[in-house]
Amino acid sequence: MIVARKLVTFDTGSLSRAERRMVKKVLEGKMREAEQEAPVIEDTTVATWPEKLLAKIASGKLSMPPHVGTGWEFASASPFAAADIPQIPGPVIGIEQLSGGVPFMFQPWNMYLEGVISSPNLLVKGSLRRGKSFIIKRLVTLLSLFGIYAINTSDIKGEHGPVAEAIGGRCYKVGSFGSNVRLNPLEAHERHHGESIDEHRSRLLATRQNVLIQIANLLAEGDHPITAAEKTILNWALDEVIRETNDHPTIRKVVEKINSEALLSARDGRFTREMANRLIFLFDELLYGGLAGMFEDEGNVKFDPESPYTVFDTYAMEKRGDLALAITQTITNSWVQATISNKGSGRRYAVIREEGWRDMKTKAALEAHELQQKLSGEYGIMMIMIVHEDGDFDTGDSEMQHLAQKIMRGYANQIVFAQDEAVLRNSVESGTLTRGEANLISGFSRGEFLLKTAGRSYHIDGKPTATEWEKTLFDTDRQNRVREEEHLQSDELREAA
Repeated sequence: MIVARKLVTFDTGSLSRAERRMVKKVLEGKMREAEQEAPVIEDTTVATWPEKLLAKIASGKLSMPPHVGTGWEFASASPFAAADIPQIPGPVIGIEQLSGGVPFMFQPWNMYLEGVISSPNLLVKGSLRRGKSFIIKRLVTLLSLFGIYAINTSDIKGEHGPVAEAIGGRCYKVGSFGSNVRLNPLEAHERHHGESIDEHRSRLLATRQNVLIQIANLLAEGDHPITAAEKTILNWALDEVIRETNDHPTIRKVVEKINSEALLSARDGRFTREMANRLIFLFDELLYGGLAGMFEDEGNVKFDPESPYTVFDTYAMEKRGDLALAITQTITNSWVQATISNKGSGRRYAVIREEGWRDMKTKAALEAHELQQKLSGEYGIMMIMIVHEDGDFDTGDSEMQHLAQKIMRGYANQIVFAQDEAVLRNSVESGTLTRGEANLISGFSRGEFLLKTAGRSYHIDGKPTATEWEKTLFDTDRQNRVREEEHLQSDELREAA
């Protein structure tokens, strides 16, 4: 610790001892005593002695005597105090306001290796129209320049497609009325690096069985889950179709196999027609019902693991109902899981859940999310979930709420945009934010955010470093207007047909 007698020195100038005494009384509020002790003023241009003193103050001759203090004490009053900003290789995402205006660079894997953060996973919170989508689009674009891939599992607003296409990525618009885009849930995934042919076949079979059973359970919503016998029939039919089609299975072919005479002679005759009837009726919705034309046949789009930004645009799918959206997310999550688990590929992914609160609605969704969060470290991925507030995690019964809160704590880093006072107050009471952080956030304008890491927080303004190209491309309001117009036109064409 440094001890100094004259780190800061003030010159008393030409004030007399009496004048200093009067100044002290003025500062103490004893104006009447000061007036009684006022000397006669010889200068006729100055009306009263306080004005004479003010003139001396204005000339810089009035000051306090020297102060003795420590380096620690003087640092607290230093006009040059600044936050300690980590300097890591990565893109600049904004200006850090607490440091006096230092550019803030963000690359989660490099920050993790440097010990700045304990995990790459990121939770983004904020009220509507505060810049959440803008910063995610910008972060994806900038990280792509550093070789980071990104996948948006369900772009419900339909606004990330132009961003993906602008940086050479792929956008899959699923469920658009009048569109012939089809996703095959049983599509073969890429073979992992270092994986033998037998290992690949076994992993692929397990993935196909799992997604087929998940879809069947979604179709059985409101009824009891599929039985052990029904699972066995699905697995048998899938095996048969894979063999007969030379590894090109589809849901339609699986259902046809279940509905064939081969069922009765399979597995030493253990299956009956009654066991299979419910499965046939469940999948009827995909073959001939409201979801026909999207999932039942060979897909006409292929998942490209080398795409810098892959977006599954489910804007139109949401218009078809929750079931359609849930099935789509089941399929895309299966594709994503197969891709990110390829640890030998050398690719690093940011996996984005644009409307993360939807993952908080069922226990199965919570458990799937928790599993992927646990595996994120093993796979080397960065999970990004966007919610409105901590209250999005308060869902279901006590067991679900406990699991949801556990998931939230698994996000070591948070980006917090402006929120309502009530939300900030709850965050302080729950320990998510400190009172100082909440006060800071309450004054944020659009585009400002708090990056909160383990034990540190940074006030970042993303507006100064955004280019005009980015502002135009990432304009959420503009993209929503364009997407709504496209959807209305599709509706008109469908009705005319």
